[in-house]
Amino acid sequence: MAEAKKPRERTTARGDATRNQILDASEVLFGSNGYLGTSLRDIAEQAGVRMGLVHYHFGNKHEILDAALERKLGLLRETIAASFAQADEKAAGELDLEAMVTAFILPFLHAVSTDEDPLRSYIIMTSHLMSSYRLPELRPILGKLSSISEILVDRLKRHRPEIGEKNLLAGVYLIEAALIFMVQDSGFLDDLSQNHHSVGRLEDIAQPALRFFASGLESLQNPS
Repeated sequence: MAEAKKPRERTTARGDATRNQILDASEVLFGSNGYLGTSLRDIAEQAGVRMGLVHYHFGNKHEILDAALERKLGLLRETIAASFAQADEKAAGELDLEAMVTAFILPFLHAVSTDEDPLRSYIIMTSHLMSSYRLPELRPILGKLSSISEILVDRLKRHRPEIGEKNLLAGVYLIEAALIFMVQDSGFLDDLSQNHHSVGRLEDIAQPALRFFASGLESLQNPS
């Protein structure tokens, strides 16, 4: 006997718009209140939709988080990859450690410093949620963000094998930990630039941190 097929879920422009409203609201709330501090009711109110629509589109908060993280993960990967491609094009030869760190970090800082950037709320959300990484139900979802780290890790493995994998992973972890703090709250960049930072000046503002990260990686090289 043939297995009965489930009816295909129909998608409409209105349904997609509602879904995106819910995910937009989730980005903001997860980024400001965290996962545990955000309820489905909070999300419905922020999105301006009925609770029934939240349940219809996602079912529960766990599914909302998964969808919110997946929605712009590809865009973030593309943005970081494009930053490396641009750095490679400008460089006369192989990128040095500071240039690699800069290519990885600046897109994050640009996004959180620009209100209209489509990645702004997403980056703040994912940075805030990393503090909840130990929650068993969130670990598989947040683990998907490792594909972003791998862009930097793969580049370093190819061009700086002398660092050694164990030291390299430790160094990247520390860079990411600092980056998470830097982008969780734009107040860091405001203070760093005396409350008048601009996207155009970000590289100059962040240069001490970028040099610090690069020097840290340099110090982890295996002795010859």
